[in-house]
Amino acid sequence: MEQVVMHWFPGSKMPLPLGKLVFLSSVVASGSCTLIYYLTQKAFSKASYYQLALEQLHRRPEALEALGPPLRVHDLRLTDQCNFVDIADAQLKIPVSGSKSEGHLYVSSSRGAPFQRWHLQEVFLELKDGQQIPVFKPSGDTDGEGGKQ
Repeated sequence: MEQVVMHWFPGSKMPLPLGKLVFLSSVVASGSCTLIYYLTQKAFSKASYYQLALEQLHRRPEALEALGPPLRVHDLRLTDQCNFVDIADAQLKIPVSGSKSEGHLYVSSSRGAPFQRWHLQEVFLELKDGQQIPVFKPSGDTDGEGGKQ
C-alpha cells in the first residue's frame, strides 16, 4: 500500500504533516469568515437606507439626549431576523448606545424598483427600558432621499 504525503509546494521533498495541514486550513477558513463578516458590515454601513436613518437620528435632540453623548453605532447582528434587505425593502435593527442608555434604531425603507433611491418609511429608537422615541415618519412631501420631518 502506497502512503500519500502532502508537500508544501509541488516538487518539494518536505512533507506537510496532517496536523499542520488542519491548522493552516482552519486559519484560512476563519480568516475568510472574518473578512466576509467585515465586508458585509461595511456594505450595510455604506448603504443609503442605513445612512438616511442615522441622519434622522442625529436630527432628533430628544433621541440623542436619551442616549447621552457620545453616540456610538455598533455592528449589526447579521444573524438577527430583524435585519432583512431585498431588492425593494430593507428593515434594520441598528444597535446604538451613549453615556446614559443603549438601544436599537429600527429602520424600515423601501424603493420602487432596483437602482432607484431608497425612501425611509419609519425610524424609531427603542431604548433598553422599552421606551420608544419616534425618529422619522414620512410626511406628504419628500425630498427623494427619505423625506424630511
